[in-house]
Amino acid sequence: MSSEELQGLGKGVMGDSKFKNSNVHGSHSNMDLVCGETHDGNSEEEYLARVNWMHGNILTAQVLNRSHSKLKILEFDISTGQRKVMLVEEQDIWVTLHDCFTPLDKGGNRYSGRFIWASEKMGFRHLYLHDANGNCLGPITEGDWMVEQIAGVNEVAGLVYFTGTLHGPLESNLYCAKLFVDGSETLQAPLRLTHGKGKHMVVLDHQMQSFVDIHDSLDFPTKVLLCSLTDGSLVRPLYEQPFNIPRFKRLQLEPPEIVQVQANDGTILYGAMYKPDETRFGPPPYKTLVSVYGGPSVQLVCDSWMNTVDMRAQYLRSRGILVWKVVLCFHLWRPVTASRSMLQQNETDRLALIAFKAGITQDPLGMLSSWNDTLHFFRWSGVYCSRRHVNRVVRLNLFSYGLVGSLSPHIGNLTFLRTVILQNNGFHGKVPSEIGCLFLLRVLYLSNNSFQGTVPTNLTYCSKLRELNLIDNKLDGQIPKELGFLLKLRALGLTLNNLTGKILASLGNLSSLTLLSATYNHLEGSIPEELGRTSLDIIHLMFNKLTGVIPSSLYNLSNMRAIQLGENQLEGSFSQDIGVAYPHLWYLGLVNN
Repeated sequence: MSSEELQGLGKGVMGDSKFKNSNVHGSHSNMDLVCGETHDGNSEEEYLARVNWMHGNILTAQVLNRSHSKLKILEFDISTGQRKVMLVEEQDIWVTLHDCFTPLDKGGNRYSGRFIWASEKMGFRHLYLHDANGNCLGPITEGDWMVEQIAGVNEVAGLVYFTGTLHGPLESNLYCAKLFVDGSETLQAPLRLTHGKGKHMVVLDHQMQSFVDIHDSLDFPTKVLLCSLTDGSLVRPLYEQPFNIPRFKRLQLEPPEIVQVQANDGTILYGAMYKPDETRFGPPPYKTLVSVYGGPSVQLVCDSWMNTVDMRAQYLRSRGILVWKVVLCFHLWRPVTASRSMLQQNETDRLALIAFKAGITQDPLGMLSSWNDTLHFFRWSGVYCSRRHVNRVVRLNLFSYGLVGSLSPHIGNLTFLRTVILQNNGFHGKVPSEIGCLFLLRVLYLSNNSFQGTVPTNLTYCSKLRELNLIDNKLDGQIPKELGFLLKLRALGLTLNNLTGKILASLGNLSSLTLLSATYNHLEGSIPEELGRTSLDIIHLMFNKLTGVIPSSLYNLSNMRAIQLGENQLEGSFSQDIGVAYPHLWYLGLVNN
């Protein structure tokens, strides 16, 4: 790039930016992106945040709006400078920048052209696999913990290595997870590869055989180890700081005491307390200095040697001053503090949640103990309100709470709900028809429960529904034809139920549908030709009683990646040019037909 171009790119981080593409002959083309030139404060492209290259010489740029609540990933044609929006990440309060955008391009494997993206859309930062068009193919990680950084990817083995907080928010460990889990499988817990409490910074070798572990904690300084990437076992120590250095003894460093404080919403906050020596300064109280950080992305309190060698805090401690260090983390969905207007609860939502709790017969983990009148319901565990609708429940996430009971029909009164996640619990009985009153609902996860009865036909009123996951329940009856009216539906999971009847042609109306999973049911009849009008790239229909031939219209689905039709009674054959029809296909299962 020329010096002028470099100067323009540098401005783009905080102001004006115009991308250019140049070659050795000096020609260039302007990229269609200008950041920071508007002055109305409402620009969606105020900040140029990140620039990356993808497989196929594709340039991408991440741009943020002024309030940091909306991030777009733009894809550029470097020959023309034209662009398109590949992905949009939006939060009500704040989008946290990260460096987890990872293009997959190591040769012509099944992941080529895709990319890994980290999102906090479910409340914690987790990894997701996306196709070349930005469509989310599914989660790689999940749970009430966060991914910190991607350490490496082994595309051949289909594994991603990352650091995260699965074993505690004060620690950081290296983990390994499958790069892609299809819709019929349940995500497994990541494999931990680092050992010992504290913080682990890692560097992977290019052959994906070993890694360097830079490990420390409050109790010991940094040591460097060479470990196996297979199971984390020690290969050899590389460096360890001895404790018998005279200057260490002279400093008389004492690790701070880690203290837990429960906030009003039940969130556990962590503090580090540096207490003066009572033998020198007597018993408390002491003069106290409070060190607070209340912003995003920085964790000052952790199980790391850096807190023990915080020389400012240690010096003040040695002078008889107590130092209290705390990080106040503001949740993306639930503010920690509330104004008077916020505390004016919406009575309809409150009563609906109380009725929901009344339907729970077992709560072995006490997860709903906070659901009482001493707290505003936006502070109740698993209940989320947005800043825009602070008195209305927009998200209910009770994933793996261990709850047993029935789903109250009063859930239909939570009319602002966008997301309902009840998977991995013990809910039983029927799925209440009142759930059709959730006109704004976009995500409904009821998988891994014991729901009985039929799939509610009035789900059709949830016209904004994008993901419907009913996998692993005891549902029976037929697939309702009314599902064909959910025109925004992208993923439909019906695996591991007792459904009968046919796969209805009305599903062909779902032009946005990318995943259809109905394995392990009792479905009969033929696969409808109309499915060729969808956008399916994964279809799982194994272990049913399907008959007839595989419809030729499926050859229109050029983005198809996985076809599982085994253990049925299908006949006929696939075309010999299947590789041409499905250039991205990586799994084809037709066994026992």
